[in-house]
Amino acid sequence: MSGRPLSVNAALGASAAPARPASPPPRLRMFCFPYAGGSARIFNGWGRHLPAGVEVCPVELPGRGTRFGEPLRDRLGPLVEDLLPGVLARADAPIALFGHSLGALVAFELGRRLASRHRVVPRHLIVSALRAPHLPRTSVPEHTLPEPEFRARLREFDGTPDEVLADESLMDVVGPILRADLAIPATYEHPPGARVTWPITAFAGMEDTEAPPDDVGAWREQTTGAFALHVLPDGHFFVHSQESSLLRAMSGLLRTIRESS
Repeated sequence: MSGRPLSVNAALGASAAPARPASPPPRLRMFCFPYAGGSARIFNGWGRHLPAGVEVCPVELPGRGTRFGEPLRDRLGPLVEDLLPGVLARADAPIALFGHSLGALVAFELGRRLASRHRVVPRHLIVSALRAPHLPRTSVPEHTLPEPEFRARLREFDGTPDEVLADESLMDVVGPILRADLAIPATYEHPPGARVTWPITAFAGMEDTEAPPDDVGAWREQTTGAFALHVLPDGHFFVHSQESSLLRAMSGLLRTIRESS
């Protein structure tokens, strides 16, 4: 099953809704975090392809989708603090975390804070299309580029359609979101000794030049638990082009996590 996009406002506003009969929590909740510029809607329909008893909880970041108009966050710490209350409000079941690209970094840091501050320990972290956070940066900070160079860089990512990049009115909306999102990994400082105790599974695109499989495989150094790497065909946005293969691989993993919860 699949839950509605998660936001702090939605979680805090639930108490004002009419009382409903309580339903039992799922056996596992998987919170899903989107890539830079993405919204929670990219996870629409995932719940239909995952095992029974696993609830998909798409997390909406500020400034887009159901949270359009809210202030953007361009640093990881404030973003995680923004998202924590909504996740904690639905932590009445075992949780797993999934993130693609930027979303993987958000999921990693949010999981660390859940465990260290709130004693909510994720059962599993699933990262996708992101170099391990301890690796040195290899590119200039995209969010600081002048507009022409910024749009050229977005074309290299191959995640923003040319018609959007050429539409000034759309870029007035999308551009600030992308710059804020891209500032987050560019300014992130990985804390030494930040290894987690829960298992990590990583997915990489075979042709992804932004996050090559070897760099994604370096996530194994971020956990004292089990680690697995899956390499799928295609480039950085295999989350769309290889969605069926990704969900098939995740289904087996989530079934194992569900049974051990």
